[in-house]
This record gives sequence, structure tokens and C-alpha cells, in this order.
Amino acid sequence: MTATPVNRSKGRSNRGLKGLAGVLFFVCLVLFLMAIEQKQAVEAWAAVRDGAAPAVSRIADWAADGASKGLDGLKTAAAGTPDSRPTATPNAVVLAGEFGPADDLTRETVGSATFAGATIRLERGETLRTRPLRIATGDQAYNTLGETFAARLNARPDAQIELRAVVPNDRQAAVPASPLCKGEAPGVVAVLHRRDQVELMMFRERTIVGGETPVDALCGVWRFRAR
Repeated sequence: MTATPVNRSKGRSNRGLKGLAGVLFFVCLVLFLMAIEQKQAVEAWAAVRDGAAPAVSRIADWAADGASKGLDGLKTAAAGTPDSRPTATPNAVVLAGEFGPADDLTRETVGSATFAGATIRLERGETLRTRPLRIATGDQAYNTLGETFAARLNARPDAQIELRAVVPNDRQAAVPASPLCKGEAPGVVAVLHRRDQVELMMFRERTIVGGETPVDALCGVWRFRAR
């Protein structure tokens, strides 16, 4: 009776491929963080961690299994299955339509507001074109005093506040200055939509909303109710 030789080369190869996948991910992550501003690094890391970690895990498993099906197998591992991708909840409500002022300050300052896709039109003449930034929760601070969205907007700690960047329209080279921001251009709006109510916070340009935001970066807070 003769002993059957153990094939260790495949195991070593699989471990090598798995290690290589991990090293490549780490290098790409470092280069990505070096390419953005330091203040955005934490947010960027959270996005990379939540979005890319599952894909990296699948790629590592693909490598450990012997890199089956070659390049096609790698693409499948990176993409994952359609069912595993995040989707909007069935009862998600799209913010659209006209909302009237819900308090005297809003009535005197901006009047009503109309939401149409990425555009916010204010009755007093302001039209804001926006693009999505991220979702903040109510318990997150929006200035250096540690004030939270929940406290300012009388919202739940887990309320979802939509942060949008204000961008120039097709005929503008830059976002124009606004009297709502003391003569400066608005840069970010925070929107909280609750059934028939909408709260809108506006921040001046070049503001990264968070715990390091200067207190005077907030231009105003206005409240609306559906008509």
C-alpha cells in the first residue's frame, strides 16, 4: 500500500489569491482617501466600508475557490446577486408639490415652497437646483456646538434628513448670492419630509455639514405644510 501524495499547491495558490485581493483593496482605499479632503474622509470611509466590503468578501471567496470561471467569475462575484442590492422601501414617499409656510418667520422670509425633483422654488424668487449628497440622521450634529438636527427640527433621533448640494443651473457659472444667506451663495440644504410637513435648513457655500460646521454657516430654518 502506497501513500497518496497530498496536493498542497492548490491550497497555497488559493491563499495567495485571497491575500492579493485584500492587498489590492487596501491600496485602492488608501489612494481614494488621499484624493479627497480630510474632512470628507470619515464620510467616504463609511460609504466605502458599507458599499464595498460585501463585494470584497465575495471576491475573496471567489479567489479561495480557485478563481473559478476566470474573469466572468470575478465579475459575478463583484456584482453580487440583484436581490442583495439595496432598494427603496415600497412605502417611500417622493417629496413633490407645493407647500405653504407653517410659521410667521417662513411666511415673511421665503413664502411658499414648491418641490419638483431636484428643483426647489421659493415664493420670494429663489430657485435652487440641487443634487443628492447623503442622508443624515436626527441625532447627528450640524455645528460645532453639537446641536443636532433632531433638536432643531423637533424630530426623532432616527429621523432621516436629506442633505442636498446646491448647484448652478445650465445658464449659470456659479450659484448666485442670496439674501437668505446674508449675501452669500447657498451651498447645502437639509430637507426633512414628514407626511404633510417639510423643514428646510440652508447652509452657505463651501460648507461640509457636520460636527465641525461653524455656527454662522447656517443661513436659516424654514417650515412648510402641504396645501
